[in-house]
Amino acid sequence: MESNDLTVIFLTASELPLKWAEYQKSVLLEAAGDCPIITISRKPLDWGTNLIDTEPKTISNIYFQMLQGAKLATTDYVAIAEDDTLYPFEHFNSFRPPLDTFAYNKNRLGLFTWGKPTYFWKDRQSNSTLVAPRALLVEALEERYRKFPNGTPDKITGELGRKMVDMNLGVTQRKSMWFETEVSVLRLDHDFGIDTLAKSHRKGLGICRSYDIPHWGRADEMVKKFK
Repeated sequence: MESNDLTVIFLTASELPLKWAEYQKSVLLEAAGDCPIITISRKPLDWGTNLIDTEPKTISNIYFQMLQGAKLATTDYVAIAEDDTLYPFEHFNSFRPPLDTFAYNKNRLGLFTWGKPTYFWKDRQSNSTLVAPRALLVEALEERYRKFPNGTPDKITGELGRKMVDMNLGVTQRKSMWFETEVSVLRLDHDFGIDTLAKSHRKGLGICRSYDIPHWGRADEMVKKFK
């Protein structure tokens, strides 16, 4: 696998606790290996190739940031990394989808920063695990913003390659697929994002649960890293 064929596009609203941000950065840099990194943030960052986001915080803007990052990248593939998510090395360095297909890592665990610390799994595509052909991502997002120049409606905006999202937006339906890594991607839900269910602590756990997992360790110790 050529590590220089993929660029990691890291998205952050620059609002998470500094302690967590430094830890997440160290994990991401190790996971990315030799892959170039583009960082998109609301406050300047001194690592990666940094772009500053000044647009309103909306779901649509997440995808607009992805488009800007993908246009700046020069590699055949890009992968999205989010500031509340931890990645293993193999996520960026073990798999590439066909050039007409978006790929999502199915081995993604969640962890709430409230309540009893518990890892859980849900059968759902997540933008934070996307590995995509760069040209396909640019093509799909440019189509969205040609149709919605002021931003796509948040209630129907979602992951690239999801059939219902494409149908609701009225754009070309593109293919998506799953892949899996041995070590899970780990995403933390918290009070600082735009997910209203998470901010109100009404979000539900998945049915597969654990208090301790390989590589990432105990859930209660992981939550402490966020506080």
